[in-house]
Amino acid sequence: MAHVETTTFYEKLSPTANFETIATGAGFAPLPGDWTVLLSDVIASTAAIERGEYKAVNMLGAASIVAVLNACENIAVPFMFGGDGGIVYVPPAALKSAVTRLGALRDKSADLFGLELRAAAIPVSAIRAAGREVMVQKYRLDGGNSLAMFAGGGLALAKDWLKQPDSNEFALPEDTGGRSLDLTGLSCRWQPLVSQNGTMLTVMVQADGARVNPAQVGRAFERILGAPVTRFAPVQDGNLKLETTGSTAFQLERAALRSTMGRYGAWAWTLFTGIAQRIAERKQSKIGSYDAPKYRNELKANTDFRKFDGMLRLVIDVTRDQASELEDYLHRAAAKGDLAFGSWRSDAALMTCLVFDLDHSLHVHFIDGADGGYTQAAKAMKAAIAARKVR
Repeated sequence: MAHVETTTFYEKLSPTANFETIATGAGFAPLPGDWTVLLSDVIASTAAIERGEYKAVNMLGAASIVAVLNACENIAVPFMFGGDGGIVYVPPAALKSAVTRLGALRDKSADLFGLELRAAAIPVSAIRAAGREVMVQKYRLDGGNSLAMFAGGGLALAKDWLKQPDSNEFALPEDTGGRSLDLTGLSCRWQPLVSQNGTMLTVMVQADGARVNPAQVGRAFERILGAPVTRFAPVQDGNLKLETTGSTAFQLERAALRSTMGRYGAWAWTLFTGIAQRIAERKQSKIGSYDAPKYRNELKANTDFRKFDGMLRLVIDVTRDQASELEDYLHRAAAKGDLAFGSWRSDAALMTCLVFDLDHSLHVHFIDGADGGYTQAAKAMKAAIAARKVR
């Protein structure tokens, strides 16, 4: 009976539209103790990014989320994209299917995307037993969509465990994966989002709240920028341009769909829908369930360019001078011991899409800085923390 009660936990959470409240750590609810977090991480993602395979890294990270969401069917669950991996918390009712699907993706990732994936299933109860908390809040987007935000330190611990596969009792065993893999809804059809202001800045900020909390960092950013951070979101009408059906982006989408449609079915589907989408975009009209003007407006409101998982994460489109001012502020705060941060500058952002139901406007879009923005920012932050310990 307990399982029935906790299955609808996330569905029943009331969403908030106030990101600043989220960043203060207020309003979070503890996840049920019988839930499990499924985590993934692209192995050797930094090396893959250096080879120019950052789009494939993002696609595989997003695929790990889609595989689990499709396994959960109609059960609402919280998830978050990390650039080179993903996390999804699932209730007992969906755990067996979700583990099987994620295991199948891990087993097939090299064939589908040319990259290897590590994955783990870690009970919330195990995280709490280790002294960390697992808290979640639902952040309202447009049209009934939402994103999950996390707090409590439990997620950071789970990620540490994931990356220790030799000693990690929670790693998915080799025989977990089945033949069933469904990546329906994973899409990758937009060209890199070229910066409209000059610099696409990816930032990760760790502030424990004792001296400076993430909400204060957000307010400092807005003072420097002279406007709300939402005005600097990466997706703008000026950089929303479709890829051609022969592009790497479409090849990655075909790879994802091969598991359910077969090689030729995936090719035919992406070609047909890609041409229809291009016509609808050119004429700013509706073809089938794809309404170009409506979809563009919803898309801009439904990205994860700003999120919180105990750490503030942003991808914003700013001028070079603004990027320097923001980084100067963070360097000064870090020198005082108020926070730790990492940043990465590029000329574009990448977008990977989860399209659940166009007729009901259910779609969300994952953003990462080009050239591996989040991976590179995390690398910079780890280096800065290590340097501080040496001093």
